Amino acid sequence: MATARQNIQRALIEKASEDAAFRQKLIDNPHAALRELIGTDPIPSVTIRVIEEQPGEVTLVLPRNMAEDELPDELLDLASGGTLFMAFLEWPMTTKAKGCPKT
Repeated sequence: MATARQNIQRALIEKASEDAAFRQKLIDNPHAALRELIGTDPIPSVTIRVIEEQPGEVTLVLPRNMAEDELPDELLDLASGGTLFMAFLEWPMTTKAKGCPKT
């Protein structure tokens, strides 16, 4: 989770540094900027604040301790469930097929 956040944050900052219109969109509507950058808003129910540093100041963001939080439903949906890789393959379900699991 932390790695995904860092990667998305890095990509947002890079694009905002290169594109003034995107930078303004990120400040005005962070969710729209996320949708533009990655094609979706993975956490629409979470408030996102963007603070632009001004000359002569440094902004330190101390992320909340996620170990104490529950994941929002949107992220739980991404983490839950699962299937076997074989479910995506069309295996002939006979014991004679080479490499096929025994039935």
